[in-house]
Amino acid sequence: MSTSWEDVARDMAISDLHQEAVMARAALEQCIFLFVEGESEEAAIPILMTDVIDLDALGVKIANYNGHGNLRAALRLLKLTLSHNRPVIITYDNDPASIESVERCKKQGLFTDLTYELRIPIEPVVTYTCGHCGGSFEESFPPGVFLDCVFNKDILPPNICSKRSSFESVFDQSTPWVAQVRRFAADLGFTDWDAKKVSLAKYLAGEIDEPPVTYRKLAEVVKTVREKHPVVHPDDVELPKVYGLTCFPDKKSPNNGLESTTGPQDGTAETQP
Repeated sequence: MSTSWEDVARDMAISDLHQEAVMARAALEQCIFLFVEGESEEAAIPILMTDVIDLDALGVKIANYNGHGNLRAALRLLKLTLSHNRPVIITYDNDPASIESVERCKKQGLFTDLTYELRIPIEPVVTYTCGHCGGSFEESFPPGVFLDCVFNKDILPPNICSKRSSFESVFDQSTPWVAQVRRFAADLGFTDWDAKKVSLAKYLAGEIDEPPVTYRKLAEVVKTVREKHPVVHPDDVELPKVYGLTCFPDKKSPNNGLESTTGPQDGTAETQP
């Protein structure tokens, strides 16, 4: 039975699909963990990265450690799993409490040469009462975008949205933004702010024209980490040295040009069949 060009083309297509599937699984097994501090980042970062990098293709797995207080436990747990040798990018709010948690983890030896970190935002935006200049997830966006997304009927009730101008008249961009919105809304009878934080995060990520500098930097970090720790094909393994099968002595001696009769010259032992 003869083989047609269609058969050859089909076999090649199937082979290509197989290789793609193998490498996709390898990328997942050789993943990069991207630790995020909360649900807001977990929901927003995939949206922000959509037109910048392909997280799935790079084998990036987002893991929410659910607050800076849980970072230590998350890192200790990771060390006990089969993924203990995978690189981890830890993102955290650029606020005093989160920074303190990260420094505590470093002192306890939970950061290794496979650990990378990024503060959100990377540039200081607000000043805390202790004097630290930094911010949190919401402050990583331009203030105008933040206000547009907050005063949205899907985030705040219409009676509060209508009072945006009143809020803007007292809004201080140099102090934590969310705390100001929370107080303003509470004074008007709305206390369910925490239930809206994830929805706000999705709006912020979806409404901005291009990712803010913090997330462009994050994309660079992800690409750099993947370059340092590339995905290796499952078949790319080093076979054991078996004399005459996978390891062959030099036919010519580097000293006199004669055939070698003593096996390898590098002092390594070989398995004799």
